[in-house]
Amino acid sequence: MIDQINLFTGGASIRYSIILNIILLAAIVILSLVFYLIARKRKHERLVKKKQLDTQQKFARELLDSVPAGFILLTPNGNIKQVNRQASAELGVQKQDIKNKNIREVFSIFHENINILDELLGRLQKDEQEVTLPPDTFIYGTINTISFLAKGYFKNVTVEKNSNYILFTFRNVVTELTQEYVLNMALRRTKIFPWSYDTKCNLMTIDPRYFEHLGIPAGDCTLTNEQFAQLVHPDDIAGVLKAQGNFIEDPVSYRLHRGDGKWEWFEAQSTYLGQGTRIPFRLVGVCMSTQEHKKIEEELIIARDKAQQSDKLKSVFLANMSHEIRTPLNAIVGFSNLLVDGDMAFKKEEVKEFLSLINLNCEQLLALISDILDLSKIESNTMVFNITEQPLTPLLQNILRAQQINVPQEVELLLDLPATDTIITTDPLRLKQVINNLINNAIKFTSKGAITLGYRQNNDQVSIFVKDTGTGIDEDKINRIFERFYKGDNFVQGTGLGLAISHTIVEHLKGTITVTSEIGKGSHFTIQHPIKRMGY
Repeated sequence: MIDQINLFTGGASIRYSIILNIILLAAIVILSLVFYLIARKRKHERLVKKKQLDTQQKFARELLDSVPAGFILLTPNGNIKQVNRQASAELGVQKQDIKNKNIREVFSIFHENINILDELLGRLQKDEQEVTLPPDTFIYGTINTISFLAKGYFKNVTVEKNSNYILFTFRNVVTELTQEYVLNMALRRTKIFPWSYDTKCNLMTIDPRYFEHLGIPAGDCTLTNEQFAQLVHPDDIAGVLKAQGNFIEDPVSYRLHRGDGKWEWFEAQSTYLGQGTRIPFRLVGVCMSTQEHKKIEEELIIARDKAQQSDKLKSVFLANMSHEIRTPLNAIVGFSNLLVDGDMAFKKEEVKEFLSLINLNCEQLLALISDILDLSKIESNTMVFNITEQPLTPLLQNILRAQQINVPQEVELLLDLPATDTIITTDPLRLKQVINNLINNAIKFTSKGAITLGYRQNNDQVSIFVKDTGTGIDEDKINRIFERFYKGDNFVQGTGLGLAISHTIVEHLKGTITVTSEIGKGSHFTIQHPIKRMGY
């Protein structure tokens, strides 16, 4: 019985052991499968992460390569970890050639002829987060001889936890600065001022030179629409607002109020950037001072009017000259024919009178021809001046004596001289011509009274004057009295050239000639002549 029980228990134990071993084996298999699946999953996750990281790194590299600026990632000691395409292109090297090299082996950074690369990196190691390159900084390639002006900065960055790097970003600004300098040089030599207008902020930003040119405070170089409108001339504001409101791109002219109180002409032209829902968000343009152009335009109009007037006066002159020449010629020919006519007998007094008239008309004709020749010399700039020292008192005395015979009986020719003689440097012949012209002019318009010739010394000048008690000159004619071919009275003998020629001669002698007059009381001509002439 006992043996049977032991046999039974022994068989059960064996079965239990077998079952236990099977369970243990199954557990091992299951655990192995689980570990395998976990390991496979982790491997897959690592592959996915690696693929994602590779994709991200590729995207980051492509992104950096697309940026138009150089990027270099450095370790804290200056070893190069990453370089984008723009940086390698600017430095003239391949990425693989400089990767893992120290930055000092690749290029130097110079400012004011000093290599400041170590200084910049040292500042970052002293807890400065960002260090900007100073103005006018050059990058010099060490591998090759490339060099260029650069703008940029070094910056401490953390890529991963406890992974600190230095990011260096830079731009080659040679072309940019060249264009900027050329534009600024061109603008400084002109009166052209760029501006922009932000419609949303109602703010106009203008070149600082604009405010300096107008002589008004610059502030932050901005103006609101209302502030700008206050500078515009009231007559021009409507046109400016119309052009601005309708965004007209055609030039518009207007006047601006300067700081000195004067008005200055400007012309502006603009275009707009983008189109919002209803209005452009920004206008950009230039304005230019056209004051000089306006001045030239006005001078050209005046010159044109003068040319037209001169043309009319020349026509009148030719008609007058024809009359002026014919009149003395007719007298000369007529009285000469009478004298040579043998059929007529004249008394001695009559012959003397005829000869006197012939002589007078010959002198008039000679004076007319002399004026025409002088005008021709002035037009061709061939009038000759012989400058020398000349005592003024004897010159005026000689003129007076020669003119005594031309003065009417009821007119007295007077001489008003200072006690001391004055010696001047001049052309005596030309100065004498001018004074004779003034006296002859006074004789024409003075029927009685006096004509006075004289001078006074005033510091480094002398004032030579001819004054008369004649008819005087109208106020509206006095401003034109020195114009060529102009005659204040068409019924008085003359060509309208004498005073114009006198004015030109006095200018060549470095002097001035002026006139004051009052109707019914006479005229006063004054020549301001320097005593000493430069170079003599």
